[in-house]
Amino acid sequence: MRIMKKIFIQLQLVFIGLTAILISSCKRESLDNVLSKETYPGVTVAMTTKTEIGTGSSFTLNGLELKVPVTINFSSETTRAFTIQLQSKTDTIAQLITAGQLPVGTVPLAEGVFTLPPVVNVPIGVKSFTFEVAVSRSFLEIQYGKKIALVVKIENPSKGNSIETGKNAAILVMNTNQLIDEASVHTIYFGTGNMIFNVPSANNFSKGSEDITISVPIQLQGEPGAEFTVDAVTSPDSVTKYINNGTLPNSVLYPASNFSVINSKVRFEPNSSKATLTITTKILKLITIINKMPTIAFALKSPSKFQVAPKLHTVYLVIDQGAFRSYYDAPFLIKGAINAVSDPIYAAYYDFGGEGVAYHDDNGKSGDGNWRIPDMVDVSGDYNPRTAIGWTAANEWVTYTVYVEESGTYQMDMYFGASNSNGRYSVFMDNVDINGGIKTSQNTGAHNNQKSHLSTVTLTKGRHVFKVFFNGGDPDYRGTIFTRKS
Repeated sequence: MRIMKKIFIQLQLVFIGLTAILISSCKRESLDNVLSKETYPGVTVAMTTKTEIGTGSSFTLNGLELKVPVTINFSSETTRAFTIQLQSKTDTIAQLITAGQLPVGTVPLAEGVFTLPPVVNVPIGVKSFTFEVAVSRSFLEIQYGKKIALVVKIENPSKGNSIETGKNAAILVMNTNQLIDEASVHTIYFGTGNMIFNVPSANNFSKGSEDITISVPIQLQGEPGAEFTVDAVTSPDSVTKYINNGTLPNSVLYPASNFSVINSKVRFEPNSSKATLTITTKILKLITIINKMPTIAFALKSPSKFQVAPKLHTVYLVIDQGAFRSYYDAPFLIKGAINAVSDPIYAAYYDFGGEGVAYHDDNGKSGDGNWRIPDMVDVSGDYNPRTAIGWTAANEWVTYTVYVEESGTYQMDMYFGASNSNGRYSVFMDNVDINGGIKTSQNTGAHNNQKSHLSTVTLTKGRHVFKVFFNGGDPDYRGTIFTRKS
């Protein structure tokens, strides 16, 4: 009996389990039938055919890019999430211009200067969806004043959604002069204020004993940002053109072999609106050019970003070579008024240009060994500030660039001192002897006891090179003072 009862109980349990499984299966089948009959209605996707972006539009502009919102519209609220593929079309702009849908002169947005998401993920429960197209500000500025266009096409909406006929693309037209204020357009230009850049002028050069370095300012209009470069390219043909048409009447083309460009690719540091083009040249190369001003032209080309300005993109460096020969960057002035006494031309302030051009010295450097290195002119250390030169020998000489205000007769007072009776000197203007050689006074003591030596000379108005030539007797020479007599 007990065994039969146990079997009966087990059978009951099996029956109950089978019943539960059957009931569950029926409910699942019923639910599946309901689900299979429920539908998710699709939506029709559409884009606005043409959108003008400019005054009154919604957009975001910063120093790097323009962000344009683009909206996709749906025929009703989306019932489930889905994706839409996006594609850009720039090659159709010409066809749209031909068809009259875009004005002549519209510029297609170039590949590589904008970003467009390849796919958008549309959420459930929305009637529209907006994404952004980002466009390089630099490209917009380069095309400033023009209309720029891009076609954005939608494709393959997923999960059974469709695209409204004729609404699968949007033409985006960007009006650059409405998007960007003209004053904030980034342009690169020579900061010289004029296309002719006279050298020397304030702070645009530095001078060594044998070389000069010229600094040409380049500027950026607009808010600075990341670093960028611009090429400074020599333009000899434009120098020749302006010489021939009279714009540069007193110029001569300075050969490229005579100067070096330190940084032809000029770099603007981050957050900087200023940079400098630097060139160097030998003073000797400059001052061998007589009666004309050496001229170099540079043009700005190929900026890594932004654009070159329509004005001041080319500059002409007109170099007054005589000023660089002079110690004070300007000739010593010989005053032209009757009885006017000119300032002393001190011996130690001889011209730049080096051996064979500004001076000739036959022996090693004596006196102040630090004076105007590497020149070998012997400047006495007995005077502070330095004025006199000594340890002279026959056939040595020094030169000084002067400017005579008026033609006439002048008293020339030169200060010499020699320890013997053989001292003799000659004076030349532009290599023409103007005094025939004068004997120097013999000092009663040391060389530094210089004495006045007066003579009368005839000078002509204008710039000249004044040369003091030592014929012999190793005199010390301290300087010269000119006084106009008639």
